[in-house]
Amino acid sequence: MHPHPLPIRPRPAAPPPARPHARASSGWLWLAGLSLLLGPSQMPPLHSTAPIVIRQGGTYTGTYRSLDSDVPCVRIATREPVTLRNCELAGAGNLIQATDGGAQLTIVNCRGYGQRPSQDEKPYGRFLEVNSGKSVTVEHNYFEHTTGINVYLWGGDGSAAQTLTVRYNEVRNIDGRYRHGGGTLANFLGLNGVASLGNIEIAWNQIINAPDSSLVEDNISFYNSGGTAASPTRIHDNYIQGAYPYPATSPTYAGSGITLDGDAGSAIRATAYVRGSDNQLVSTCAALNIAAGHHNSFTRNRIVTSGLLPDGRRLVANYAAIGLWNEYKKPAAVFSANSVTGNIIGFVHWGGHAPFPDRQDLSPGACSPCTGTTHLPNPITLQTEQHEWQLWQQKLRQNRRQVGPMKHATAVAQQKPARP
Repeated sequence: MHPHPLPIRPRPAAPPPARPHARASSGWLWLAGLSLLLGPSQMPPLHSTAPIVIRQGGTYTGTYRSLDSDVPCVRIATREPVTLRNCELAGAGNLIQATDGGAQLTIVNCRGYGQRPSQDEKPYGRFLEVNSGKSVTVEHNYFEHTTGINVYLWGGDGSAAQTLTVRYNEVRNIDGRYRHGGGTLANFLGLNGVASLGNIEIAWNQIINAPDSSLVEDNISFYNSGGTAASPTRIHDNYIQGAYPYPATSPTYAGSGITLDGDAGSAIRATAYVRGSDNQLVSTCAALNIAAGHHNSFTRNRIVTSGLLPDGRRLVANYAAIGLWNEYKKPAAVFSANSVTGNIIGFVHWGGHAPFPDRQDLSPGACSPCTGTTHLPNPITLQTEQHEWQLWQQKLRQNRRQVGPMKHATAVAQQKPARP
């Protein structure tokens, strides 16, 4: 058996640097009820068909649409600060594209809807694609059927004003499927080559992927990316449900909840100083992986997978909840000081025995440094998964958080700062 949770597929190389200037009945009823709580998964009527190219800074509010996979709904073509507020976006390609370098971009209270690609062998577009951004904040948005947020390289200094912040977003069905079969890598949030950047925060996001209506790889993927010793990346208080192959009963899959990965040959370029804490991961084929880098940690996370799809079919591609291993056989200068401690886990893997029958809470042979685990008692059922959703709702209320667009955009600034 493979010594780590799931085979790690190589991530796509970052683009070149920017020019200077991705028990059956009750569980099914629960998923239906959850869909009602989250609202209809469909695009509202839009009254504009025009994409926009933004060439000067300012605040933009509007409805932008593109039926062409090669034409983004919004393209940022300025280094001046731009805010997209209360926008509605629908497109066959990228909804927002900021790949010229140096973008200073805030996206708040927007709604984005991926549409069927206009070409074969093309995936749904990104909600946001950024290359060499200087400052990017994505808060209180809703988006569905996109290939998520992808960030390549970085042009800012890692100060609080020049970093990446992704918080309070509501997301459904990260979807890497092509129009007529096949698919590609897709993440809710994927970072590639964003190394040694201070003040990154990924927090209070709600991501739900339904089986056979999505195709996500790692919901959150850090590849040769991370923080600094003085300012570690914080991935905390996120709710991630669903990471399945397509179709969902397929036997092979390489997706997860959160994976820290990368083939960097030096410590400064490696995935490093990433702290993942207090997240909930439900019904994922793998939950947390540290496959590369140094000074990374996962602590106080809750992981629950029943091994069943909502209609009672078995999920057969899942392997283990947590793995920590040196995938690229790097020396200690590049792979060291990683830890997994104090997590709460109930992860069904049919035929497993870690620590109970049909369980694989820790990856055999790839989690010897994992300590302080609380193993939930058997059985782990669809009702156990449902309980995690209830805990998430309680947590939002207790901490006075709201995910998704606010009724009044000015209320965004009134929420208490996210806790460290």
